[in-house]
Amino acid sequence: MTDRIDDESRARAWSTALNLRQQLAATATSIAETEDGVADTLDRMARARPRDAERLRARAAHARRFAARERAQAAIYRASPGGVPADDKGA
Repeated sequence: MTDRIDDESRARAWSTALNLRQQLAATATSIAETEDGVADTLDRMARARPRDAERLRARAAHARRFAARERAQAAIYRASPGGVPADDKGA
């Protein structure tokens, strides 16, 4: 009886973990898309405001780097549902 309950608990926990990983991946993807939009807006502003162009382009580049990190994180959540990401080694 205890083994069956443990198996059911493990199955529920596994299902919940997979669902949470997918939600995290979707959230990270959404954040990346938002950051890309911010970067595009900053680039347009840089074209319209030559005096501020350098600063605005730097912020746009930062937003794109952040978007890339979020996409990478989403890929990790989608790629390794069974445990620790391969590059993490449990640290």
